[in-house]
Amino acid sequence: QAFCIKISPPCSRNPLTAEAMGALCCAEEKPATGPSTTYNDKSEEPAKSAFKDAPANPFDFASGLPDCCSSNPDNYKVMAELPGARLVEMTLAPGCEDKRHDHPTHYMFVVSGGKLQLTPPPGQTSGSAEIELPTGAPPIIPAGPHQVKNVGTTEVKIIFVEPLPGIKPCGTASGYVPPFQASPSCYKILAEDDEWLSGELNMKPGEEDSLHDHRDHLIYVLSGDQVTIYPGGNKSDPHAVDIKPNIGIPAPMSVPLFG
Repeated sequence: QAFCIKISPPCSRNPLTAEAMGALCCAEEKPATGPSTTYNDKSEEPAKSAFKDAPANPFDFASGLPDCCSSNPDNYKVMAELPGARLVEMTLAPGCEDKRHDHPTHYMFVVSGGKLQLTPPPGQTSGSAEIELPTGAPPIIPAGPHQVKNVGTTEVKIIFVEPLPGIKPCGTASGYVPPFQASPSCYKILAEDDEWLSGELNMKPGEEDSLHDHRDHLIYVLSGDQVTIYPGGNKSDPHAVDIKPNIGIPAPMSVPLFG
């Protein structure tokens, strides 16, 4: 499976075949319908983190709190990044509690579910709640600070996309055909709001989808070992791409074949 985001207008037509491929999960930015969330970009300033080796914090939240990755580098890791968005993997063992941090609105897919305590709950400013997140759930979490504790008995793994400061709303290129329209038997939308959508691709070994377009996207592989891509639909020019579970792949369409 994979996680996708569409960020900018350029499109590329790529039919895809799967060899021992499982499923793809994707979150794509949709054409702007209103004002976008913005942040003060101070990415060039030193990160405010207690961790020497923590990644820099690209956000400047009104709460004054750090982002998840700079405050909790052992639990939150950037798996792939493109200009405008990043793919993060969260892993919490039973009993583990992270440090308080902040998020923009983020688009999740639950890789391994469990029970989490969120303080405060999504969309709230106080209180605490225990939430059972099943494997495969695609929640969209509103912006805001919180702290997370695994109060269950199993490790919880969640991937999510965070739009970065300075991201520009995408448009719709002429003739754009999304994969969900071209191959609805393979691709399905899991969740969406006015700005983004998340979806999933499932393909059996040897199965092939129809010609379709993509904007920039980020991929998280849940299962599979190889896909074959035909750029522009040219069947005489196959490109096999090796993949493996639990990796993130940045896939800008200006650099075909996942770079």
